[in-house]
Amino acid sequence: MTALRQRLVPYLYVAPALTVACVFSFVSMGISLWVSFHDYDAFAGASGFVGLANYERALFEPDSYFALAMRHTAVYVVLSVAGTLITALPLALLCLRAHYGQALFRTLYFLPSITPGVVLALVFYHIFGNYGQLLDRSLTALPALVLLGVWAGAGYNMVIFLAGLTEIPRFLYDAALVDGANRWQQFRHVTVPMLRNTLVFVTVMTVIGSFQVFTSVYIMTSGGPERSTEVIAYSIFINAFAVAGQMGYASALAWLLFAATFVFVFLQMRVFRSRRIYDE
Repeated sequence: MTALRQRLVPYLYVAPALTVACVFSFVSMGISLWVSFHDYDAFAGASGFVGLANYERALFEPDSYFALAMRHTAVYVVLSVAGTLITALPLALLCLRAHYGQALFRTLYFLPSITPGVVLALVFYHIFGNYGQLLDRSLTALPALVLLGVWAGAGYNMVIFLAGLTEIPRFLYDAALVDGANRWQQFRHVTVPMLRNTLVFVTVMTVIGSFQVFTSVYIMTSGGPERSTEVIAYSIFINAFAVAGQMGYASALAWLLFAATFVFVFLQMRVFRSRRIYDE
């Protein structure tokens, strides 16, 4: 009996979190999938089973704007990943080489990551809207949103890169130095290969977060100007709550977004993930 109790203790610890996850994640996903096959109004409820009609409307009907929203989302994802890699990794390298004030730099860079997204969006709205007027132009509105996303997540990703950098064995750099490698060659042939799994993790998390971008779009542009920043998450919100409560159609959009994110992340993990770190 004592042995059985000891085996059950770990499950009791995770039971509260698992219960919350089941109720608010898995059950909600199941309900959303069911709703996506119905003509569902948030206030009136389901009025009838429509099968794949909501998915067909999203994928094939011109008035759905699904393709437009996915194109904007894809551009946002690509720019966010590129911006994250060219900001967070150099910041981590600088912090690693800092002899004084490393903890202070880490804290300052990390602060935007724990600041509420609404606050950051309002601040950048005043910077880009009232002064820079970047949000009033179709060509610059989406890059402005990307800049906010990269800046807000740079500190968090810097900490992840910093953890990966500290795990790289020093003898690899010593061996490269003996072979005559300069700093760039050490970075290219030692740092980048040894950070491969960290790079994959940061990229995957950035992709997932970028596919779900909503707060900055809602606060700063509301999908404008001229739908130039209407991403898929904002389109889901509009169709679910602002356009006659088309919850069934919005649920179909959400599942299409899930499918696109899953496929993209799965391919990344299959192609770039490496379990082999180094041979001792």
